Amino acid sequence: MKKLIIAALLVVSVSTFAQESTGMKNKSDNGSREMRSPEERNEARLKKMTADLNLDANQQAQIKLIITEQTSKMEAMRAERMANKDNAKPSKEDREAMRAKRNEEKTEMDNRIKAVLNPTQFEKYKAMEEANRAKMQERMQERMGNNAGGE
Repeated sequence: MKKLIIAALLVVSVSTFAQESTGMKNKSDNGSREMRSPEERNEARLKKMTADLNLDANQQAQIKLIITEQTSKMEAMRAERMANKDNAKPSKEDREAMRAKRNEEKTEMDNRIKAVLNPTQFEKYKAMEEANRAKMQERMQERMGNNAGGE
């Protein structure tokens, strides 16, 4: 009888650890996506836009410049946030100001991209951006659901 109970406990503990290691693997996979350098992310984004929007060489050069400038602005904003993170949480007004600044930057970038692309390409670009945003929200909901259910 003791052997049966010990065997059952062993099976349960092994299956529990197997499930936990799978969860950790998924977390590390998500983290590896973030490990790319800004230049690599910019290059991947440019390649995707070139393929999806059929950009010519001139458009590629202009889009690359826009993406690079946007990335440097975002890195500066991120660094500023991290510097302030040590002090305290941002107030509601600070969060709203940061959100407004991000939206302003996004609008400026969209306007610059619109000037480079033809109307058909820009419509396709906006559809791609919306699809990416929906996918990101879905991943965020999935993460929130996994965290709530796993604890």
